[in-house]
Amino acid sequence: MRIFVLSLVAALVLGTGVAVAQAGSTLAAARAGSPGAAGSSAAGADPSVGHAQPGIVILAQAATPVPSPMPSPVSIIHIKNFAFVPESVTIPAGSTVKFVEDDAVPHTVTATDGSFDSGNLDQKQTWTHTFTKVGTYNYLCTYHTYMKGKIVIVP
Repeated sequence: MRIFVLSLVAALVLGTGVAVAQAGSTLAAARAGSPGAAGSSAAGADPSVGHAQPGIVILAQAATPVPSPMPSPVSIIHIKNFAFVPESVTIPAGSTVKFVEDDAVPHTVTATDGSFDSGNLDQKQTWTHTFTKVGTYNYLCTYHTYMKGKIVIVP
């Protein structure tokens, strides 16, 4: 039992991801394909079950964790004082831009080439758009055409 506890503690401390169990346990016997003790060579025994030390059976090794994909970066452009702030941003492809309407009057965020349009945005509303293609996107407010901005998408 002492070897079992020490092996388990060592596996946890070293972060090996290896689970161990004392030979003869129900799970070890089931994995080995026999009701007997570890080291049984009964027909149908699982060759993947290895032996770390006498009395210890390695049951499973944890899979290498796969990192989750990083969320796309978000740039924020405020609409305030009848302007887009900042007026121009350069971001990588796949990034998202969030427009925040801070003025008391409605505005739009409309691409001059028609590729995107927020529709009407009232005060405190937000609108987001993800840019997947490399290029330069000029936009304006359709209510106030002197309000202009530019988003440059780089690889």
